[in-house]
Parts: sequence; C-alpha cells; structure tokens
Amino acid sequence: MSRLSHPALMFALLLASTSALGGSQWVQARTVLNTCGYFSTSQAELTLTYRNDDLPWGTSVFLIYGWGGSGVDWAPAPQTVEAPAVAPYHWGTTVTGVIRARTSTQYTSLNYVWKVVLPDGHEFYEKGNGSTYGYYAADFSQVPMPCTTTAGTFVGTPTSLNITTVVKN
Repeated sequence: MSRLSHPALMFALLLASTSALGGSQWVQARTVLNTCGYFSTSQAELTLTYRNDDLPWGTSVFLIYGWGGSGVDWAPAPQTVEAPAVAPYHWGTTVTGVIRARTSTQYTSLNYVWKVVLPDGHEFYEKGNGSTYGYYAADFSQVPMPCTTTAGTFVGTPTSLNITTVVKN
C-alpha cells in the first residue's frame, strides 16, 4: 500500500463507521398508579423507536436498558430485548416495569443504548456520545399518572419524552 493510499483508506473507513451513527429516535411513555385508594405501586410503559436510513437490509437492533433514579443508573441490572423492525429502517420495542413501590427506589428515567448488529456480524452501540459507558436517558418523571384498579393496564395517551445523553467514562 502506498503512503498516499493508506490515509485515504483510513478516512474512508472513518466515514463508513460514523455514517452508521446517523440514527434518530423517540420515546413515548404512560405511567399508572395501580390503585385509586391506598398507595400500592406505580408502573411505566415506554415505547422506543430507533430509525437509521443508512443501515443495510438484514440489520438487527437490540435495546439494552435499565431503570434510573435516586442515584441508580441501571436497576435492577441491564436487560437486553430485541427491537424488531416496525417499518423500513425503523426498529422498536415496548418495555414496562414497576417504577415506584412502598419499600423500593423510585425510578424517574429509562437509561438505554441501542445495540446494532449488521448482517456481516459487525456491531456497534448507538448511545449519543463517545464516552466509554455513556447512554441515553428518557425522563418520564413528568408523565401524568392516573390511577387504575387493574394492575398492568395503562390508560391515557402516551407522552413524548425528552431524551438526553449521559457521558460516563
């Protein structure tokens, strides 16, 4: 390889690797209080969608997530779920969990990264920043919390959430 072709090859590889990071995303949430009387538990339902028009057909996407709040980043431990294709170049999934109980931590965000696996087996993590342990955080603390007498039943219209990136090295 000549001295001139090596920098050109490295630049082409850089462009190819960063072009896969051109994704967009959105998160919607609903929360409920599981009783209309004495406090019991609260639950959240979050629907996450990832879009990236630069990814080749046959790409798989996974959501790695944990609940955050009260000084906790990934409670109880990071979970991984597949985000199936929901439209061309769109992947999505819905997660639910208890976000508040009488004797436990109150969670106020869903912390997550997207794991993208290309058809050739190459994988990368979409997390919104270049830090080693960075992630996205979707804050649901301001989502209305109506009460319901049926656990696991979510009522009301989903609320769009703000997504921030958290830098952690």
